[in-house]
Amino acid sequence: MVENSELMKQILTTLLTISGRKTTPSHAVYVMTSTIEKLKKQYSFLNDIDVMDTTFIEEGDQVTVMANINDISKNEFGSALKDIISTLTENLGKEAGHFFFKEISQKLSEDSISTMRDFGIDLGLMQLEQMVSKMGNTLLN
Repeated sequence: MVENSELMKQILTTLLTISGRKTTPSHAVYVMTSTIEKLKKQYSFLNDIDVMDTTFIEEGDQVTVMANINDISKNEFGSALKDIISTLTENLGKEAGHFFFKEISQKLSEDSISTMRDFGIDLGLMQLEQMVSKMGNTLLN
């Protein structure tokens, strides 16, 4: 099982990579930091995450996660992670694209996917929910 801090770093880095390819790296960082900032009210431990725009920096990690996140309960951590993914996808809108969740799962390790499932996060189900929501919006308009 992957530790919370490592899983959070892997997922945020993956989200930034995919989002940056669909928009621009700087825009992806902006959307990510906005998403995390918005969710800090609900999950105070998100204060222990730092996301930097490394577009013009040659070294250093784009995402820094403090180790004390490993002490967060499985339910709270899983809920926060799911909210980050959902909110980011929503904020990206059409730029996220149809296969956004599939791309995430292809880039993450099997260990990370397994740990996410243990936390109640199913990327396949999230993609299906997104598709149903889009179909509902299309029918209403």
